[in-house]
Amino acid sequence: MGISTSAQGKRLVLLLWILVGFFYFYLSFDYIRVSRSDQSLADYLQYVVQIAGTEQRPAREVRALILIKAEELELPVQGEQIRVRGGGDTLNVILNYHVDIEIPLLQRAVYSKEFEHTAKYRKIN
Repeated sequence: MGISTSAQGKRLVLLLWILVGFFYFYLSFDYIRVSRSDQSLADYLQYVVQIAGTEQRPAREVRALILIKAEELELPVQGEQIRVRGGGDTLNVILNYHVDIEIPLLQRAVYSKEFEHTAKYRKIN
């Protein structure tokens, strides 16, 4: 006995839905991963600004620390995307970058998420 055309059609539709589900799951997972990594970087950015402002650290060192953390989190941050202004009590860091959310297997960007952070030294009394 052969499989009827109707049963083959149902299997094909099921397979298609499984592929669509996988596609959306992967995109959602990638988006959530990037968002969580960005939040970790934002928290670290404020921490570095507080320490660097208190200890009068140079801009070059602040930038290096941020780049190391971004690399650990697998975020595509470049040195020129980090603007360090002032120093000590007036330290201000601005970070802008974007991350591409890609299609699984094809490695083509479907969505590009832009992130922008500003961290200022806050004097603690």
